Amino acid sequence: MNKPKNMKAAVTVDEKQIEVENFKIPSPRPGEILIKINYCLICTWEQRIFTGESSMDYPFISGHEAAGEVVEIPADTVSNFDVGDKVVFKTLDHCGHCYFCYQGYDNQCIGNARKRYYINSDNGNKVSGSGGLAQYISLPVDRVFPIDNNIDLKKAAFAEPLACCIHSIKRGDIKLGDKVVVNGAGIMGQLHAYLAKMKGGIVTVIEPKKERRDLAKSLGAHNVIDPNSKKGEQQIKSMEGKIDLVINTVPITEVAKEVMKLLNKMGKIIFYASFHPNKDINIDPNYIHYSEISITGSSGPATLDFLQATRLINNEIIPTEKFISEQFDLEQINNALEASLKAETYRILISLN
Repeated sequence: MNKPKNMKAAVTVDEKQIEVENFKIPSPRPGEILIKINYCLICTWEQRIFTGESSMDYPFISGHEAAGEVVEIPADTVSNFDVGDKVVFKTLDHCGHCYFCYQGYDNQCIGNARKRYYINSDNGNKVSGSGGLAQYISLPVDRVFPIDNNIDLKKAAFAEPLACCIHSIKRGDIKLGDKVVVNGAGIMGQLHAYLAKMKGGIVTVIEPKKERRDLAKSLGAHNVIDPNSKKGEQQIKSMEGKIDLVINTVPITEVAKEVMKLLNKMGKIIFYASFHPNKDINIDPNYIHYSEISITGSSGPATLDFLQATRLINNEIIPTEKFISEQFDLEQINNALEASLKAETYRILISLN
């Protein structure tokens, strides 16, 4: 393949400072394949790196919700892929051989994961990164998942966030007819609500923004509640002690504590969102003891979750196109990140073509 020697990548160099720079295109090693990234979504993790809320060291090439096509397969790489195949991929690294990776739970890896570096073609500096906001990425073949060639890669870029929600839904163990409350109707709340209904749950979404409530309702939520209205307050009060599963996607500890009151005996709450800032929640241990409620979290996707996400996308079961708020080119990355910080935004899509 006649590929160029250099590529563009967006580098966060400091708080609220991101620049598009030139880098050498990585060369795939045996066991890896080279992928040209077409699209990448901006997640809250990229936002926190941009705003300085993350502890990530600068400079850093972020991005991890991405899709592209295979452009090079080394002779020493054993693969079922062909050049030109559409793919999605796991960019966040894991060791592959710790206690959790061996079980397929690489999202809980406790080993030493290999870091990915990119070489600046202008000054030779090494920059680390997850790499979704670079035009090319080289990955081990077992981190890459096939996408049907008839699927728009804009939709396919949602594989990673969808996989995260699949992982969470599994932890909820929804049974037919379970009463499920999803707190928050950002993109992750919307995906949770959609999946919970697919599993047979009776789904209520709590969300203060009307546009988000309307979307949740149009996507199949059985009930939507405005927590800031008097009627909504009464509805929430009436649900206390009656809900089988609460999925909290709101990163506010005080709110998370309040929705715990909704749990029925033997109910379960999933803390899906990471909390920024993080604060302690006081919990009565006797309440847990006597009611047998379960409190759990969900963080990232395991390998099987990612595979299942691609199957749903390949069969166009999830309407991911509903969650693209705006599209920007890579050269507009500053404007894109600023747009992503707006409260009404679901996902901002970056074109790397």
